[in-house]
Amino acid sequence: MRKYFPIIISVLFFLISIMFWDKIKLPYDENNLIIGEYFNKKFNPQNDTIRFIILIVPAVIAYLVTYLKINKNTFNFQINNKDYFLKGIIHENKKSSIQNYTIFFLVLILFEFLMIDFQSFIVIDTFHDSVYLTPATNYLANKEFFKSTLYDYGFVGNNLGLLINYFFDFYNLGTINLIKIIFIFLIKVSLIFLSKKLIESTNFDDFFKKTFFIIFTFLIIGLPSYYDLASYFSPRSLLYLIAIFLICSAISNKKFSNIKFFLIGSLSLISLLWWFDIGFFLNFLLLLLLLYLIIHSQIKSLIYLLLGVSFIWSTFFILTPLDEIRAFFYNLKFIIITTDYLIGIEYLKPFSQNSGRWTKALIIIYICSILLIHLNFSKKYNIGANLKIFLNVIFISGIIIFKSALTRSDAYHLKYTSGLYSLVFIFLALYLFFFFLKESPKVKRIVRKYDHNLKNKINYMIALFFTILFFSGILNVKDKVSISNKFINLNNFNQNITKLVTAKTKDLVKGDNLLILQKYKSLSSKDNCIQYFSDDNFFPYFLSKPSCTKFYLSNQILTNISEKKFISDFQKTMPDIILYESPTKLLFNNDNLQNAMKFVRNNYKFYENYKGFIFYKKIN
Repeated sequence: MRKYFPIIISVLFFLISIMFWDKIKLPYDENNLIIGEYFNKKFNPQNDTIRFIILIVPAVIAYLVTYLKINKNTFNFQINNKDYFLKGIIHENKKSSIQNYTIFFLVLILFEFLMIDFQSFIVIDTFHDSVYLTPATNYLANKEFFKSTLYDYGFVGNNLGLLINYFFDFYNLGTINLIKIIFIFLIKVSLIFLSKKLIESTNFDDFFKKTFFIIFTFLIIGLPSYYDLASYFSPRSLLYLIAIFLICSAISNKKFSNIKFFLIGSLSLISLLWWFDIGFFLNFLLLLLLLYLIIHSQIKSLIYLLLGVSFIWSTFFILTPLDEIRAFFYNLKFIIITTDYLIGIEYLKPFSQNSGRWTKALIIIYICSILLIHLNFSKKYNIGANLKIFLNVIFISGIIIFKSALTRSDAYHLKYTSGLYSLVFIFLALYLFFFFLKESPKVKRIVRKYDHNLKNKINYMIALFFTILFFSGILNVKDKVSISNKFINLNNFNQNITKLVTAKTKDLVKGDNLLILQKYKSLSSKDNCIQYFSDDNFFPYFLSKPSCTKFYLSNQILTNISEKKFISDFQKTMPDIILYESPTKLLFNNDNLQNAMKFVRNNYKFYENYKGFIFYKKIN
């Protein structure tokens, strides 16, 4: 009974925290004027983060303290002690044992890529896809980045179209979708090498190591999906994964560590230019890394990390025009102070009605935390320091990115922030399973009877079995393409790619949206820019004209934050026709920009209502 005491105490803390979930509240900022769910509920944006911390941290600490108290054969926190939990053996990497399977998986995902139904991506979400289309239109018209567009994703995230335009002198949604698909492919490549690193660091024999690698890799490369770009790993996760691998490698392997830490430091700015949220999360991870290096007195590594940070920011300040630098920091500040209130959705209380997915996420994170305590501190598992470092960094990185799900707690954000902790959960479950097999006398006797060739044949059969599951879509429920159609796609790869990247406007916009485009094009024929007060952000791209101000998303125009700047900029570009209102209701709210709307009404008058799209004409 004594050995169960830690988990009993921990679970009690966990359940008690859930009971007080609704009571955990910070004061609401009554000065907030941004109307959204938080405004309507008078909900502090940090409530869910505090609730998450109070739910997980006390329960995990309670388990850790009682576990170390009861169990004597454990590692500890004393850095200079021989039993420090991040010291210990570095298990010999039997690279040759899984090298061939690494190549197998790389070939496998290449075939998966070639078998994609690319024509299924010839479709448009006029709200979400427009964030990749309009910013590039603004740049091509104005030759300015941050001055011409207030980015909501990030410099790279919003300008994927420019990458294609730079090489081929054109871009469209098809080419942008192709880039996102390639990012998913590269994420799968990264996961294969991450799996290789993790499995090589285990202390299993050759047979179990190969089997572990085959099963684990099949499971994690099925997490990112081409047909659901938000599933577990979204395209933006690519840089985050690369950074995690670099950090783990720099800490656990001293070879070229100075170069690695310099590169890691340079990601401070690069990540902010990539996608803002990834930049914020990665910079927080860099702060934790900095603390780790200070605590462990790794001064040389710390210096190279800071040199990387200093170099990249100095280069940015030297090469970037001053106006663009100011606009960049204006953009950063805007994202920081507005995002929570603008898009925030409260996290559902665990075990409440319809909270299954929300509850599952918290339970998996809690279970991972408990299992990691076992693997970090129990001497029974004989785990090397390098494996501990990789698992700990990956899990901490997963907790950091989970902040997105704590801010906008919808199914989309829950899903795309779950990749890293799900990866750790799968690894831990499989590791404990194989550890049990390794320690089982009965299994040992059976395996000892197998010769090398038979063991290899068993691994081949396991790989074949999972290959069938992989291509049948069982390991990826979002992949609905039949195996026969996959081979048809493989045969027609060039043709399918061509159709995707050359898709015309008429192939993407249909029905009423196409009629509205034609109407707006006719009405605005004499205008040099497009202004709309709605969530129809696709108009500038399809009308081949920039937005009239940098606020291409109308929901970015906010009282006491950006409204005055919008009015000032709009006065310089006022077109003859504007879209005053439309049936599209997502994030835009007239009440968030009352002064701007008053300015519009003073300078424009009703002109035409076409299928619910209300156009105003400038008063001469």
